[in-house]
Amino acid sequence: MDYQNTALEICDILCHSLIGCNAEERDNRQDLDISLKLELGRVSTNDDLLKTVDYWEVCTVVKEFVEQTKYYLLEMLSEQIANLLLERYSLVKVVHVSICKLSLNNQKSRYIKCHYHKKRSYQIALALGSNMNNPRQQLISAVEMLSEFVYDIKTAPIYKSSPFGFSEQDDFYNTCISGYTTLEPEELLIQIKKLEKLQGKQEVFTNGPRIIDIDIILFASMIFQKNWFNIPHKSMHERDFVLLPLNDIEPEWLHPIFGKSVNQLLIQLDSNNKYIIE
Repeated sequence: MDYQNTALEICDILCHSLIGCNAEERDNRQDLDISLKLELGRVSTNDDLLKTVDYWEVCTVVKEFVEQTKYYLLEMLSEQIANLLLERYSLVKVVHVSICKLSLNNQKSRYIKCHYHKKRSYQIALALGSNMNNPRQQLISAVEMLSEFVYDIKTAPIYKSSPFGFSEQDDFYNTCISGYTTLEPEELLIQIKKLEKLQGKQEVFTNGPRIIDIDIILFASMIFQKNWFNIPHKSMHERDFVLLPLNDIEPEWLHPIFGKSVNQLLIQLDSNNKYIIE
């Protein structure tokens, strides 16, 4: 199946709105030409209506919204249009909004244009672990580097846990972070793998010693599976060294498959799946 980066451009939606700060602008509706560019990301090129948005509906939604507003600034109106479209259409990854307003009475300039774009952001949760080369510092360094593409980060305490899967190695240090990213799941995974490589990760065998290990645990309410890459992380509900630090920062986050919060999963965790030492 062929996948292409797809963008839709909808030009010159004619709206009438109260916009501006002058007295006349507060009393009389003005013509606005609103143009949109909607980036849908990589979607199938099959002739499938479910893989796009309804162009005419978008026009109606924008026109009805704009004509109910009374903003002073084109900048604010542009931002609110972008927020509206990202909230309403889950397929849209990036919104570009352009608004053209004729200058009142043609004074000083013929028209004013405002351009605004916004990318969809997602709340994510990551689990970090290390048991080599000053593991506590490795976790701190990883969080610092993650901040290049994850923002508004919340960091859980660091826990020490016995090894999982292979016991003949040093104890692990584990933590979790939550935050927001504009990257899609596979884009985020690529950046994480680059970061791990920068820190010197060389995984000799599964569950063996590691300088750093970073797993995507939750990605908004998304359920994603491609080859070996799974969201939510397929083992998160079986590991106290994931659930306990995640519970410290996001106890109410619902697992999209089980429909249970992180706190509920922690309470129900089997005693055989507890590895945390301190």
